[in-house]
Amino acid sequence: MTTTTAPPSQRRRRRPTPARTVPGPASASRPGRAWRTANFLITNGVPVLVLLAWWIASRYQPEYIVPSPVAVLARTWDLVAGDSDYYRNTYISFVRVGASVLIALVIGTALAVTARYVQLLQGLLVDRLLPFVNAFPSIGWAIVGMYWLGVSTGAVIFVEVAIILPFTAITVWEGLKALDAETMEMAQSFTRSNRRVLVKVVGPYLGPYLFTALRLSYGAAWKVAIVAEIFGASTGLGYLLNNAREQFDSSTLYASILTLIIIVHAVDKLLLQPLENRLLRYRTSGTSAR
Repeated sequence: MTTTTAPPSQRRRRRPTPARTVPGPASASRPGRAWRTANFLITNGVPVLVLLAWWIASRYQPEYIVPSPVAVLARTWDLVAGDSDYYRNTYISFVRVGASVLIALVIGTALAVTARYVQLLQGLLVDRLLPFVNAFPSIGWAIVGMYWLGVSTGAVIFVEVAIILPFTAITVWEGLKALDAETMEMAQSFTRSNRRVLVKVVGPYLGPYLFTALRLSYGAAWKVAIVAEIFGASTGLGYLLNNAREQFDSSTLYASILTLIIIVHAVDKLLLQPLENRLLRYRTSGTSAR
């Protein structure tokens, strides 16, 4: 009995079984369309509702109490488009804030480093000076600055530095406390120069803490600047706000606040955050290489 085999062309080809794909952690954690839609509606819908509530409130309140958002936006455009007095005062406030942030960052870092490496002064700086400066009321610094330095730019910068100094000092101090003792011991085994250890090891490690202190103190400095300029300056955005308040010009008051928010957010997102990402690229590259 002979068996015949079908030619290769007539044989029934078996289809390969498709391999099962197991969703990875990235696809498993990816939000669905419903979640993204809800997130979009909440993120953008709530501000729209706030603007609507503001517009409704302006219909039933006097203009000097709640001005219309349309009037505020129109006044904001007038200020940004070509008000030379507004530009001059904004520039003055910006210079004061920048100088205050840099001074506070340098002094706060110096205090934290001194407390870390000079054990004899640690109790004085950490347990006495920083709690005192942190607990001192902001309005108290404004009054003291006006008494000591009068109505001047120096008084405004003094008040801003005194108030934002704890932001920088405490943040850098926490970073120094978190510094790994084994890493420091290994670094000191390669060199006996404290300066090289400070530059090569401590400095890069404190980079994220320094930028955190910078961004926190920058945002706080603008809040402090307005208060300080109201009490102790004849120029600046705080002076404009106080002048608008005295004249019951609510549209200018709200417009100045709106432009201030835009300035603070723009500098943080367009300057400070990209600068942080650029200077701290070694952390991202080190993480992705693992």
